[in-house]
Amino acid sequence: MNFSRFPTHKFFFISIALLIIACGTPNEQPSDNTQTATGQPASAQNSSQQQFKKAPDFTLETMEGDMFTLSDHEGKVVVLNFWATWCGPCRKEIPDFMELYKEMKDDGVLFAGVSLDEEGWEKVRPYANEMGINYPIMVDDGHVSRQYGPIRAIPTTLIINKKGQVEYVAPGMLTKEKLKPILTKLANR
Repeated sequence: MNFSRFPTHKFFFISIALLIIACGTPNEQPSDNTQTATGQPASAQNSSQQQFKKAPDFTLETMEGDMFTLSDHEGKVVVLNFWATWCGPCRKEIPDFMELYKEMKDDGVLFAGVSLDEEGWEKVRPYANEMGINYPIMVDDGHVSRQYGPIRAIPTTLIINKKGQVEYVAPGMLTKEKLKPILTKLANR
């Protein structure tokens, strides 16, 4: 079919393309002091002069029944990952997260997964057990995603520095190759 004769079809396809691109943006545009997952500041400021936004504190129950409070982990680099069991890219990045956590937990790096599955533990627990996820997993009650969002892209990962500040925002899938240099830099700072 020749779409050039139908301008509405062009508009439709352009709109779909823009929607797909928009789904890859963070829940809020990075502030002038937030960096992208590639480590590049979102603004032209020198990152050593930046003041980062404090990560909103929260407490959720982990799969093991323990209470996870974000502020209890200040002094560590926290990789806060919003994910869901139905999300293909989430499923692909979890093995890298598990491997990195195993490699870097002694360096003060903590991974924490916050599931956005509406079915809650009914879906999350079997999947986490099957995967053997080795870091704290929680199910959001809606409170956490509201504090950090709205979360528009799943997965969305925030990297929180040792001072408890959101330093990086990564909408979309992360790989070990992209993430490890960032974590190494923050852990050594």
